[in-house]
Amino acid sequence: MSSRRSERLVNLVIALLVTDRPLTRAELREAIEDYRGKSDQSFERTFERDKDELRNQGIDVRAVTIDSYFGNEVGYRIPRSDFELPPVQFSQAEADALGMAARVWRDQVLDESSASALTKLRAAGVEPDIEAGVSTQVTSGPDQTGFPELWRATLSGTPVRFDYRETAVRHVEPWRMVLRRGHWYLLGFDRDRQDPRVFRLSRISSKVSEDGPAGSVLRPGPEVVQQHLQRLEPPPASPVTALVAHDRTVRLPGRAEAAQPPESLPDRVQIPDDFVVETLTVAGMDQMVTSLLQAGGRAILLGPPQVRRAMADRLEQIAVRPWSHSPEVPR
Repeated sequence: MSSRRSERLVNLVIALLVTDRPLTRAELREAIEDYRGKSDQSFERTFERDKDELRNQGIDVRAVTIDSYFGNEVGYRIPRSDFELPPVQFSQAEADALGMAARVWRDQVLDESSASALTKLRAAGVEPDIEAGVSTQVTSGPDQTGFPELWRATLSGTPVRFDYRETAVRHVEPWRMVLRRGHWYLLGFDRDRQDPRVFRLSRISSKVSEDGPAGSVLRPGPEVVQQHLQRLEPPPASPVTALVAHDRTVRLPGRAEAAQPPESLPDRVQIPDDFVVETLTVAGMDQMVTSLLQAGGRAILLGPPQVRRAMADRLEQIAVRPWSHSPEVPR
């Protein structure tokens, strides 16, 4: 669609939206500049095509019979209630999740878009808590070599080349980028080995360069991509059971069964009166520790010792993680 026609359609939509009464063809012809210079027949053909185009896009252009000095005429309008989207409402938890997602992309290729999204949320009266949760911010550094270039190449379907592990140049058709356990990976077709491969960005040792025209990468279907990404997943973990006290409003994953508090509690542990005690079984130590950390102060791990040690190790890892002051997000 030409820019001239696009502008004419936008002007037509605006004219039909802002009017407080149906507009006749003559009024629309006078109001829209691109209609004014056309002959009668050309205007009629153009107006009919424009109406059909808007209706094909799902815009309800209504024709209404109106009384005029010259008798009955047909007027046109677009009901605002049918055209405008309903107000978007987020719960506080949803707004916090959006804020955390925007926080991930600061200082990277989507920084401007994420900041704009937060500004729009605040304008709508929603204040996301962007400091909630553990930081997963994407930062520039050795672990993110070539991130912006690979991200753009994946979106545009552009082949790339780079040095990998300082041993060989790789020529890759990028399919998808994923974040797994704090590290970014590129999945793509390795032209040198003629096989799909997964590359960890922290092992890229050179600048990422384009290696072909945009749009030349043929991506497989989502099912095939997901099959190749499975190689990044750890083997199935053995079930882990722990004794947990938690607030009744907390929903923990796995299988829970009512239990009695132990006769002796760990040092400095007190169970609030409104907490329930359960044995919780989940698929692996990582899920157990993660779910209890997400519950925050509303869950207390009572045992066994090996699970408490795993929890302590995770907390120590978080404590020694380098924290940097987050830049101010525009309000």
